[in-house]
Amino acid sequence: MKHFFKIFIVFFVIFSMIFGTSLYLIVAKENDQLVKIPMPDEVTTTVVKDEDERVNVLLLGVDSLNGDKKGIRTDTMMVLSMDPKNGDSSILSIPRDTRVKIRGRKGYDKINAAHAYGGVELAVQAAKDLLGIPIHHYVKVDYQALYKTVDDVGGVEVNIPINMNYDDRYATPPLHIHFKKGTQVLDGQEAMEFLRFRKNNGGGGYPRGDLDRIETQQKFMDALAKKVLSASSIFRIKSYIDTLNEYVDTDMSVGEMASLGMQAKDIDVSNIRKETVPGVAMYINGISYYNPNNDKINKLVNELYYGNNNQSNVDLNIAVFNGSGLSGVATEVSNKLARQGLKPNTVGNADDFNNPKTIIYYDSKKEEAQKIKQIIGKGELRKDKSKIEDKNMDIIVLIGKDIRGGN
Repeated sequence: MKHFFKIFIVFFVIFSMIFGTSLYLIVAKENDQLVKIPMPDEVTTTVVKDEDERVNVLLLGVDSLNGDKKGIRTDTMMVLSMDPKNGDSSILSIPRDTRVKIRGRKGYDKINAAHAYGGVELAVQAAKDLLGIPIHHYVKVDYQALYKTVDDVGGVEVNIPINMNYDDRYATPPLHIHFKKGTQVLDGQEAMEFLRFRKNNGGGGYPRGDLDRIETQQKFMDALAKKVLSASSIFRIKSYIDTLNEYVDTDMSVGEMASLGMQAKDIDVSNIRKETVPGVAMYINGISYYNPNNDKINKLVNELYYGNNNQSNVDLNIAVFNGSGLSGVATEVSNKLARQGLKPNTVGNADDFNNPKTIIYYDSKKEEAQKIKQIIGKGELRKDKSKIEDKNMDIIVLIGKDIRGGN
């Protein structure tokens, strides 16, 4: 079911953007001006971006079936990224058990606890710290949005491939699944039961197990998407607005959704590049964690967010590592260097965020290191052959807390 929820969240976010675009244009046409429709309270966690800069949206999925929307952990964390220049898009999933240091907390914790400790703001910060990239917007979706969306569109017609009979009064919520094979129109509650089905009481179920189950879920999403985005949806605008307000929390106005929607309208979810934060599952002190591999994360982040051309400087290999604890500075420095023809090969996080000063390490490329210092306006030049050889780089820029003022 977790796999399906990930698909649903991505669908719902992209739908929201496209729907926001349509709604925005409708309102503009009728009122001859652009009017902002009230949306959930805005939280100031975003950063300003250039018009042609890649936009990163943190997608958060929570399940509050008991109605409690406070102090809950995230079930799903993903970063949806879109490049307006070439339409390139990707989704990077962050396993909920990823072992990280959460700001304001002692020791290590699972990243899904950030939301429980400090809400969206801390969840966004945890994602920034892990990946070393800016997060421009966030969208938090409550899984109850599925119930409401299916009911909003008047139900979804699906082909139920097998007879389904399963009861479990101990499940949360309890399961009572009873469907006959064949085509049926499911309401919100029935849709959730249908999507949660795995096997029948007494045995029997999908012939190919989870492969058939995932395929069935994806077909359901296709049917729901077609109905939501059909021409008849214009008559359900109020219901959609109510659903967005009740089950979606975002820092984007409808106007901002419209802007992203223009980028997202041609996206085929099946063609989005999908990756997972590199790491390995392990037990530490009796607790199950997903231990992230920082070197592999930096390499993957470089591919996804800074382009696949790792040989942009044929004669100069540059790495930029954020060791300041300040969000977005690695991107800022990288962009400055790229504009001067010195695009870094690797951009990511340092091993820690407590470096007071920016240091530019080099071995034989002192002249180039001096040029980099001139471009970024900070940096102590330090010759260190062992560090350079260890990272297989010509120059390493370790960003310190002085990057945004100070000594």
